[in-house]
Amino acid sequence: MAGYNDISAVEERFKELGEWLEEKSPECFSEQKQVDEDTQERVYWHYGYMVALRDILRFLTEAESPNQTPHERDTSSSFPAA
Repeated sequence: MAGYNDISAVEERFKELGEWLEEKSPECFSEQKQVDEDTQERVYWHYGYMVALRDILRFLTEAESPNQTPHERDTSSSFPAA
């Protein structure tokens, strides 16, 4: 059986990020520019999604990202600039 991870920190981060987005750029919830082909918004959306998947893998496995060497680790904080 897989180990259990407390997800309360993830839930809190989700809430905080939603509040930050609502304050800084509420139009992002309706404009959805990331779905437009060949836009910078789409590139950044996919990058953000990739980083989120990496973080989820780390959280679930408590390990480094697949194929990542120690010098490639991102130790910067992504809040609030996410």
